[in-house]
Amino acid sequence: MENDELRQYYDGLVCEGGIEARCHMELPGRSLVGARVVNVGCRCGKGTYKLSEQVGADGFVVGIDWNEAFVEAARAGVLKALECSGLSRCNMVFRIGFPEDLAAAGIEEGWADFVYINSSLFLFAAPGCALKECCRVLVPGGVLLAEVPVAVPGGAELAAADGCSCADNRAAADGPASGGADRAAIVGAARALPNAVQAAPTFEELLAWLAAAGFCEPVIRGERPLSPEEGSAPDRPVPTVPGDDATYRLMSLEVAR
Repeated sequence: MENDELRQYYDGLVCEGGIEARCHMELPGRSLVGARVVNVGCRCGKGTYKLSEQVGADGFVVGIDWNEAFVEAARAGVLKALECSGLSRCNMVFRIGFPEDLAAAGIEEGWADFVYINSSLFLFAAPGCALKECCRVLVPGGVLLAEVPVAVPGGAELAAADGCSCADNRAAADGPASGGADRAAIVGAARALPNAVQAAPTFEELLAWLAAAGFCEPVIRGERPLSPEEGSAPDRPVPTVPGDDATYRLMSLEVAR
């Protein structure tokens, strides 16, 4: 997509970008000390501040967001964040940029040890292109850390029929044909609302996107049930797409390049 198209899309994305507005952030169990990290879709910077603490004085974090006001707010909170972490020097910077064009934000190929995306990937203008950019900026063997919702089409009906959990149903329901045109309509309507949960792909679709971007198969660090009502900021009613028979999971993934 051209930058004019990206700007038009993101200017129309009126919400804060999905369930990360609740500041849910599962940091990895592994150490990030000394690492270079890119936080894509950093919003007002809370996640980047947390990552700054994790990487320490010898690491560095770049927070990138398309919203200039959010980036300015993130920059304004840096000094307070450093005071809270006790770091003696600044180890973070915030830049304006699109997830689909990290190069324009100054992120060189193979610069990052980790890329972090929190929950809103499927509201990006072109999620597949964004994943390719994430792969491009990672060092060989670098890791994408992501919190992503995943859909199980028909999961509610399956659970009612056989008593299985949503996690059990995912393996049975996922696949290229799951949901068909109805699922595509749900996703399109959810992106227009926007609702970050109902815009989610199936797990199999996500695997295909990751593979096309150049990633290995993901490691699932954790998952929990997720409702469509969690798809936006908690301080206002959350619009949902009616007629949706899917269930959802929030998955914490580590995906190596």
